Amino acid sequence: MTIDRMLKVLLVEDNPGDVLLVQEMLRSSGESRIEILSTNRISLVDEIVRSTPVDAVLLDLGLPDARGLETLRKLHSSYDSLPIVVLTSQEDEQLAVTALQIGAQDFLVKGTVDSHLLTRAIFYAIKRQEMDSRLHHLAYHDELTELANRKLFHEQLSRSIEWSHRRGKKFAVIFLDLDNFKLVNDTYGHTAGDLLLKQVAQRLLHLVRKSDTVARMGGDEFAIIIDSLPNFDYVSLFARKIRETIGRSHTIDSNLIDVDFSIGISLYPLDGATEAELIRKADRAMYMAKESGANHFHFYNKEMDDHETKRHALRMEFAQALERQELVLHYQPIINLRTHDLVGAEALVRWNHPQRGLLFPGQFLPDIMGTDQIVHLGDWVFEEALSRQSLWVGEGITIPISVNVDLLQIKRSDFHQKLAHLFERFADVPPHLLEIEILETTAAEGFSKLREVLDELHRMGVRFSLDDFGTGYSSLAYLKHLPIDTLKIDQSFVIGMLDNRENLAIIESIASLARIFGRNVIAEGMEEGGYSSMLMKLGCDLAQGFAISKPLPPDGFFEWRQEWISKEHHRGMSPSSPVSELSILATQVNHLAWIQRIISLVRKSVDLPLTPEEESEFLTLPVEDWYQNEGMKLFGEFPTFRELEKTRLEAQEIAQELLGHIRGRNGSSIQFHSQLFLLRKDALLALYGTLQKDALFRSLMEYKVPK
Repeated sequence: MTIDRMLKVLLVEDNPGDVLLVQEMLRSSGESRIEILSTNRISLVDEIVRSTPVDAVLLDLGLPDARGLETLRKLHSSYDSLPIVVLTSQEDEQLAVTALQIGAQDFLVKGTVDSHLLTRAIFYAIKRQEMDSRLHHLAYHDELTELANRKLFHEQLSRSIEWSHRRGKKFAVIFLDLDNFKLVNDTYGHTAGDLLLKQVAQRLLHLVRKSDTVARMGGDEFAIIIDSLPNFDYVSLFARKIRETIGRSHTIDSNLIDVDFSIGISLYPLDGATEAELIRKADRAMYMAKESGANHFHFYNKEMDDHETKRHALRMEFAQALERQELVLHYQPIINLRTHDLVGAEALVRWNHPQRGLLFPGQFLPDIMGTDQIVHLGDWVFEEALSRQSLWVGEGITIPISVNVDLLQIKRSDFHQKLAHLFERFADVPPHLLEIEILETTAAEGFSKLREVLDELHRMGVRFSLDDFGTGYSSLAYLKHLPIDTLKIDQSFVIGMLDNRENLAIIESIASLARIFGRNVIAEGMEEGGYSSMLMKLGCDLAQGFAISKPLPPDGFFEWRQEWISKEHHRGMSPSSPVSELSILATQVNHLAWIQRIISLVRKSVDLPLTPEEESEFLTLPVEDWYQNEGMKLFGEFPTFRELEKTRLEAQEIAQELLGHIRGRNGSSIQFHSQLFLLRKDALLALYGTLQKDALFRSLMEYKVPK
């Protein structure tokens, strides 16, 4: 056993002869690493230990001011990390067992101990105490963050309740959960996720006092006990400090990672007097904070329990609704804005509640999310949709139906098998007439087998769309790696596009992204017929919304379809005349034609001299008239136009300089200025594109929807 430092051992012994004997045994053993300190009174131990670092204690139980094992118990309680070796004249086996149970590391009997046994007992006691301390630390602390773990948190909470009850004090229990932590692991890797958890832990530790407790409860959930509150307002200030500190960006492996989190708070004794009550209510408050959005904190209040009671009651009712066949599907049409063809319908669930009437999804779906009932609902929707489709196919009508699916249902091992069985039952329905809608949040959840499940169904012919696209979780990886056929632009962007230029930019960007990846794009929430021309200009040819039709029951949908086919229902939805951006496009074409001509003439000049007519082309002022007249009139207010004009003039100057170097046969200068000219060409292309978007957005912002 290796101990490579000097050790101080306190011998508590009132017999001077025994003190000398111990010192002599250590000298005779040749052990030079042990220094003996001694006292003949238990009452002096505390003073010595506080003033001098002591590595171990040799304790005689028969001291004048000692009370045998009770003295050992108190000494161990006061210095639980200090190894104690009992050295007594009492040879009593039961006494030895009890002493070891109380906390002694060894039990030695005077007269039976030699120098070797004594030194070994001291070294072993110290090493065993170090191992015990390490094991105790591991048992009560989180290995990754070094914070208290769940077990220590519960023990500390119990002590806080007992201490606060005796002294009439207040304290708070705070639960903190990182939102979308799985997305961090999936994006940056588990090592980065671990580093983020450690950084969050350190920031929390810097916020609390020494008397407070910070624990990692598991995963991405933390808990804090704020003891001895001066007042309850202190907790609000502390929660705001957490929000400011944890909400700042975290630098992990050179990546800036923003963390969203939810905080729930319960207060002692206001919210409960037991561990279970305080933990349950802090957890309930955290759940409500999570529903409120990112970086919120909530104190527990009684309404939260009332809300949970109502939620439980609704779940019980919903289970009966499935059995009583109270659910129905309504269908909202999806049309092609250019051709006015009906290209599909989205199936949306409704609940014919016996007392409350027709309920929409927002009135019951949030309360059954995360339960088996959402899976049972999904099974029913698939069967009902395919059954309806089978009836339509029998009447010669083939309309693709899109169905929303929850991640919990996709995760079920029998998801694919159940769908395959339904297609066997409804053999007249081709799989391509079913489109499954998954939310962006579903794709972001990190379900490792998601691609495997979707690929398998896609091979069957089932199509997939990504719903609510653009709401914050978008990733090119979804389009690259998942078999997505359609992007559905969230209705919040479409409904608000007249009042928000950023919404227009988002719609145009998503439509461009869809074209690049060869996907369809559907604009949800087309509430006004006049939106159609704007959406087409932005690149959205497919749309659904109240301007086309609200969701309809099957019979109503069939009647609407007949009216739509008659061309009466969609008057006023034709595209409006082109806006002035076409003028920019025509100018760009003419300008680039001149640039390409100059480039080809430069290449020709390497081998052949230029004719006078060809040289004159370098001196031409292309599209000069447009810039001075129509362009200035239409777009002179745009900074992009002014930058475009500047770049155009620079390109003309470089062309003229090129001609001079061609005439002088200066090869190196021709090459250098050719590169400058090409750079201006790239800049012109980008600026023309930006100016077209500026013009488009201006025309859309000024556009008035027909009444």
